[in-house]
Amino acid sequence: MAAKKDDFARQQSLLNKELKEGTFHRVYLVCGDQAYLRLQNRDRLRAALLGDGDEMNVSSYSGMDVTAREVIDQAETLPFFADRRVILLENSVFFSKKASVESDALAAYIPEIPESAALVFVEEAPDKRKKLYKAIQKNGFVLNCEDLTPQMLGRWTAGLFKKAGLAIDGPTLNRFLETVGEDMMNIVSESEKLIGYCMGRESVTAEDIAAVCSPQLRDRVFDMIGAVSRRQKDRALSIYMDLIALRTPSQVILTLLQREYSRLLQVKELQEERKSEAEIAAKIGLSPWIVKKNYLPVTRSQDAGRLARALQLCLQADQDYKSGRIDAGVAAEMTIIRLCG
Repeated sequence: MAAKKDDFARQQSLLNKELKEGTFHRVYLVCGDQAYLRLQNRDRLRAALLGDGDEMNVSSYSGMDVTAREVIDQAETLPFFADRRVILLENSVFFSKKASVESDALAAYIPEIPESAALVFVEEAPDKRKKLYKAIQKNGFVLNCEDLTPQMLGRWTAGLFKKAGLAIDGPTLNRFLETVGEDMMNIVSESEKLIGYCMGRESVTAEDIAAVCSPQLRDRVFDMIGAVSRRQKDRALSIYMDLIALRTPSQVILTLLQREYSRLLQVKELQEERKSEAEIAAKIGLSPWIVKKNYLPVTRSQDAGRLARALQLCLQADQDYKSGRIDAGVAAEMTIIRLCG
């Protein structure tokens, strides 16, 4: 995980240099878990590639309603009094499982993109096995927007408060991130609430965070995992129903369970290697306070075998609902019940 974050920092630096110097590739893929970074880099690329060109030189597509032929035709159309035409594709059909023919057709065109065009793909989780991904990687630029390192995230978050004229010390900053999580979009939203609450003051306190900030979804998922580890089936299902009532999709809950059990198994294995808390945090790429608060209480009461079985149950449920064999809600409930068993 830490290596991936280092890769992101290097790639971001290269992209920043490219945008500053105006030496552009003809195709870009901006992807990864951090929506804030994806959207920020999408907007920066769009503005830099368009330059002084008119908005009529931008073609934007979102979702499934586009074909490879349409994209190619747009790329072959000369821009209107500008250096290039920009084609922006977000969460497009080309990275879905349903459009392999369309995706392959566009992949074959990638090396032929004219100098007068630039394609920008924005995807949360593109399939790296697809020919299109490999074509972009070979002929263009891929920026994978992974989570920042704890140090980078801390500096960035502190900067949000500094711009608003508010000081926040280290322990209070840790409390804020522990409460709201590592998603940068959520950090921006929660920091705006906190800044408004502290208006007219000089600093932020832990009491302010408790009064204003909403606990992140991951905390509720860990409450569920804690109930599961104690085999409290009714409690675990009650938390699940609370999340559903808050309009959290069942598939999101399944994905989070799968991710967290994978991390828990990693933490357990590192504990068995006698790694310190700081070493464990660095190895899995999470903040030490999050590892201590969420992960260690579970791994101290669970052996590696049980965590591995729990992960396997989550993976099987994910496969079952994605293949259409079972509804996501039923898959999530059955998984929770089985985990408690």
